[in-house]
Amino acid sequence: MTAEQFAALAPSGAVTSASIASPPVVTFQVTDANGRGIKGLGFTSQSSTALLPGYSNLAFSMAKLVPGTNGGPSKWVSYIVTSSPQTADITDPPCASDQYVEPSTGKCAPIVPSRPSTDNIGTLVDNGDGTYKYTFYRDITKVKDLVAAATVTAPDDVADLGDLTYDPTKLHRVAVQVAGYARGTGTNTADGSNSGLAAVPMSMPLNIIFDWYPATGEVVGAAGEPDGRDIVKMSACFECHGKFTGFHVAAAPAGKSANPASRQDTRMCVLCHTEQRRYGRTEAAITGNTFSGSTRIVDGRAVGDFPNMVHKIHLGHYLAKHGYDYAGVEFNHVTYPQDPKNCNKCHNGADGAANKTAQGDNWKSVPTRLACGACHDGINFATGRGVTLADAREGLTTSQFGHVGGAQADDKNCALCHGPTAIPVYHVTVDPTGSSGRGGYPPNTATDVPTPGYPSGQGPAIPLASQLNLPAGVYKIDFEIKQVTVSGAAGARQATVVYRILKDGQPVTLNATGNLIDGVDGSPGIYVTYATTQDGIAAPADWNASKSASVMSIRDGASGNSQTGPDASGYYTATLGATIPDDARMVTAAVGVDYQGFVQLNHADYPKGIRLREPKFVMKVADGQTARRAIVNNDKCNNCHGQLGVSPSFHSGARNNGEGCAICHDASRATGHVGPNNSFGGGWSVSGKNMVHAIHASAKREQAFSYEATAENPDGFGEVTYPGILKNCETCHVAGSYDFTAAANNAALPSLVWTTDARGNMLNDAATNPTGITPIGLSPWVTTLGQGQIDYRNDNLVSSPIASACFGCHDSSLAV
Repeated sequence: MTAEQFAALAPSGAVTSASIASPPVVTFQVTDANGRGIKGLGFTSQSSTALLPGYSNLAFSMAKLVPGTNGGPSKWVSYIVTSSPQTADITDPPCASDQYVEPSTGKCAPIVPSRPSTDNIGTLVDNGDGTYKYTFYRDITKVKDLVAAATVTAPDDVADLGDLTYDPTKLHRVAVQVAGYARGTGTNTADGSNSGLAAVPMSMPLNIIFDWYPATGEVVGAAGEPDGRDIVKMSACFECHGKFTGFHVAAAPAGKSANPASRQDTRMCVLCHTEQRRYGRTEAAITGNTFSGSTRIVDGRAVGDFPNMVHKIHLGHYLAKHGYDYAGVEFNHVTYPQDPKNCNKCHNGADGAANKTAQGDNWKSVPTRLACGACHDGINFATGRGVTLADAREGLTTSQFGHVGGAQADDKNCALCHGPTAIPVYHVTVDPTGSSGRGGYPPNTATDVPTPGYPSGQGPAIPLASQLNLPAGVYKIDFEIKQVTVSGAAGARQATVVYRILKDGQPVTLNATGNLIDGVDGSPGIYVTYATTQDGIAAPADWNASKSASVMSIRDGASGNSQTGPDASGYYTATLGATIPDDARMVTAAVGVDYQGFVQLNHADYPKGIRLREPKFVMKVADGQTARRAIVNNDKCNNCHGQLGVSPSFHSGARNNGEGCAICHDASRATGHVGPNNSFGGGWSVSGKNMVHAIHASAKREQAFSYEATAENPDGFGEVTYPGILKNCETCHVAGSYDFTAAANNAALPSLVWTTDARGNMLNDAATNPTGITPIGLSPWVTTLGQGQIDYRNDNLVSSPIASACFGCHDSSLAV
């Protein structure tokens, strides 16, 4: 096949049999997207130093599952723990005690133990119809004795490779990897040398998994084995990642997207990423809670053991210890797009769960030092001392008690304190300081009143709740809109919204005075957004204005607002006093939205209050109006974010519907200079398409998107890491929106408003920009400082409504 055909492959496959009499034998098939067999995957490469050729596009793993002891988890033990022979190491017989008879030559090769790897130097039979038979090079029935006979020196210790006894009564797993580069590209050549042609990777690598009991031949089905270890379903991973890229594969050329990883299934990953990765490594050097150098072993555990590694990667900057560097992966620099305490995002054993696995509830039913300590990395279970995540977040380096349960030499006592009921209670999805600033509570009525240090309308941070795993007794709030209408005489048109508020699933009857709900302060807002004439466009394709009022002000009749109800179903009819322009189109109402939404005040665990947020603020288009075209889908946002806006927190969780961000972040939204002495935040477009693209594309951008940067974080959103495939627009966008192939999106093209890229007079001014002040977060396109947020709308810097979306990712000088 051609390189282009190879790249386009999206293969599927299955292992049809596996047996172990001496070297394992596995038969398998590989088919294309049309079900046709793929032949010709048996190309080999052999460098000048290698004794044997290796298959370029195939690799094989094999391991056994060892049951846990003393409360510990079951664990995979790989049999592929010896290095491939090299030509220079071959000697003539007789063989020494630390050599073996190399089967292809009959000569002697040294036994060289290694960390787990794959086998690809065995014998492959290509049947020419997409079916294959592979015989492993390594005889796993003999690997224990081979490794025991090896001569090793510190830090190598064969005990770190575990019990390598071949036990056919235990569950075994074989994994087949189909990946790599097209023949004749990159280093996929006969001698492994570089062809001079850019490597062409398979775009959708395949991992085939087969679990069985060799003693009986019993095959484990898709539902998993009750005594097995099936923790994560790949569909859960790919909700964020799309597919894995950039590891176990050569680096892509500069400026190109990362190549697809050869390992696309965690069920294969776990066969190499075992505790056996301790082999040949030493304990990481640490001073206080900061590492120096490589972090391959921490507190005696292999950081590369899969539960340890993956939990640490995803906890990222929340980790208690700093300076992690595992094979160049700096865990502390990874950001995670939702509350990491939502364990069910990745692990779920509940009946009916979309991503259910047989052992998906192990996170709460089988607590261990390995899995729990991976996130709670500040605790040394050997001593019981250390720092908790909560204390580390406050800047402490030690906690008074460390692990309350004291030192633990094994896992047998874990479940005594940490049971399946208690663990979810301690993993509630609450950001302890997530509602702050304009979402802080209580909000000041004037500067420093009642809380010093805050301006009017802002207050101290309080906890912010996500509904992914609410604490017991915290109210579950939601909103519904039944109808939106616009009526009235010309020049006096008003919007009416029929809505209701739900608490714990039941309609709420609002109090006539005081707080809307007993025990709850604050109020959601009702917004009415629309498009009106702008820049000579009579009917803009996007919202560019809105009117709003809080539910409390509507109930109280302030500013011409009024309300009736509730009806028998709990719906209120609210009419906003503000006038809606006669030419308003795409009129749409939203309920929620406000920073100062509900705060529950009657919960003993949250004496300062806890901010309540609905799953998403709700929206509905007005009768007789045409809806704004669909561009993004909030469910897609929440595939990664869980509940948008809560953790990581922005807008104190109030702006939690990606479909409605453009209510505020319209095409004209841009910054001048803000902050003390107008010292930061100038010259950025923060329309929805610019801002959201820029945030998600931080790794690709040449200039950090530093809107709202601070002295402590001068790169602003530049620290964000995006887990998906950036060029896969449908991770966020609905089909046909981003390329304008959908009819509604195509029809909008002539009516798109040009994007405002910078607002305000950028002239130097000593009064507003004193000498010596270096602006923080200033756009690189702003070359002079200015007078603050002065709106000279006729002189704004603007860009094409289409190209401006491109600038979010492609921000080089040439592109812009």
